This record gives sequence, C-alpha cells and structure tokens, in this order.
Amino acid sequence: MEAIANNSINKDLCKKCKLCIEICPCNVIGINGDVHFIHDREHICLKCGQCMAVCKTQAVTISGMDYERDFRELPNVVLHYNEFTDLISTRRSVRNFKDNPVPDEMLHQVLESVSYAPFGAAPEKMNVTVVNSREKIEQALPHISDFLDNIVKWMENPIVSFMIKRKEDKETYNTIKNHLYPIAKQGNYKLEFGDRITRNAPALIFFHAEKGAEAHTHNSMIYATYAMLAAHALGLGATMNGIVPAAINKNKNVREIFEIPEGDEAIISLLIGFPRYNYQRIIQRQKHNEIWLST
Repeated sequence: MEAIANNSINKDLCKKCKLCIEICPCNVIGINGDVHFIHDREHICLKCGQCMAVCKTQAVTISGMDYERDFRELPNVVLHYNEFTDLISTRRSVRNFKDNPVPDEMLHQVLESVSYAPFGAAPEKMNVTVVNSREKIEQALPHISDFLDNIVKWMENPIVSFMIKRKEDKETYNTIKNHLYPIAKQGNYKLEFGDRITRNAPALIFFHAEKGAEAHTHNSMIYATYAMLAAHALGLGATMNGIVPAAINKNKNVREIFEIPEGDEAIISLLIGFPRYNYQRIIQRQKHNEIWLST
C-alpha cells in the first residue's frame, strides 16, 4: 500500500518534544535526528488528528487536515463530574412529541456534536441522513407496518424462522424473537392504534454506511449517542430506534422514501422532537453486572 502523501513535520517549528510520537496510536511518527513520519508505516495513519491536537507549535500536518478548519482552542470551561451526571441522568428516551417542527438550525447543532465523537475506523465512509419532514415519515409508515407484520409471519413459520436464525447473528435473532416479535404480535405497531413506530416524531436522523465499511456499526452507535445527548442539551427529546433502520434494510419502499443508497446498511435512527411531557424524577437503573479484577 502506498504511503499517504503530504503528512509532514515542519522542522523549523518542531521542538522535538516527542509528544506526537508518544500519542500516535499506530506508531507512524519516529525520531532519527529529526521527528518524521515513518515512510513504511505512514499508510496505517488513522487521521485521528491527535498529533496535530497535542503539538504546541503546530509543526505537524496530516494530509487533508488543517489547523484553521479542523481544530479550535480548548474551552476554558471544564464540565465537572456532577454536572456531567446531571446531564445524562435527566435525559429520557422521549416517545411523546409536540406537533412543533424542529428548526433546521437545531438539527445542524445536533449533528455538529458528532464531529467531536471518537470513531472505530474510516469515519469518512459514514453517512447521516436527516429527515425533517413529518409528511415523508408518514409516507413510510404503512410500509414499515407491513414489515413488522411480516416479522410475525416469518417467526411463526418454522422454516423461515430457522432460515433467519441461520442467516442472522445470535444477538439479532434473539432480539427479534424475544423483543420485537412478541410486541408486534400483540398488534402494538398497527397504525389503527396510532403511530407507535416513530411516535409522531417530526424528525428522524439515520446513521448508515456501505455494508462492508469498516467499523460502521460501532461508529453509528457512537455517533447516535453523541447526537442524542446533544439533542437533550438543546431542550429536544430523542430516542434511539432500530425498527426503522431494519425496515429500510428489508423493504425497498422504505429505502426509497428515505433515499438511502441501495448499497448502504442502516444501523440506527434517532426520533427527534420537542418533548410533550416533563418528567418529575430521575430513573436510576441497576440492571448491569459488574465484574472487577484486581491484584
């Protein structure tokens, strides 16, 4: 593989503090007299920007990155632990929304938060689709409802159910069998009872990527988490929804309505809007198992 062109260390600015060497996760920077990019390792550079962010003199340049465009000074305000827990503890999965549309500017702010998120690999291959149209969402609902009806039929057909179990990973199959199927079987998602799929949300955000894109499942969940917290900080309500992405991946009508590229796999979506109700107390869950290893 060819090395990435234009990665460079400005020798006139470099103080040889070696911080860029210490912080590089792939060990692509070394020192032999001068600090330099190691030619035969340069192609594994993640373009994470850590070396540029730590350099006091702005001596390091990664191809495609720019100090003026891609970096800014650290803020003086530091969020303390209690303030952080106040933010996350007051967030709820909002499933009841006001009829008010969400201004595009607020959705832009939500997505701006994603630019600060860590990533597994290849963030440039991630796609985000914003649907700020209740009309378009309602256009897709009948097709999503049909998809959910089909899940009930598939799971109750021994042959089809066996094929799903063979095709899908164990986690996905168990989620369908133990969670989605019993709820759908009770008619919970039938539109005659109202919209229990997108919960009348005025806006949706989809995270998707080409099916083989590196780490796109992890990236999608990381990005959706950042976006969800940003929505909460803006006074919006949001909840993660895996039903609509599943319908996109299985129903061409839903895919076409939301204009998701044919080769892309939708991973997760966010329902977003202004909360209709205010909660009176925090929910503190104790549902995880902790295992500590120590000497």
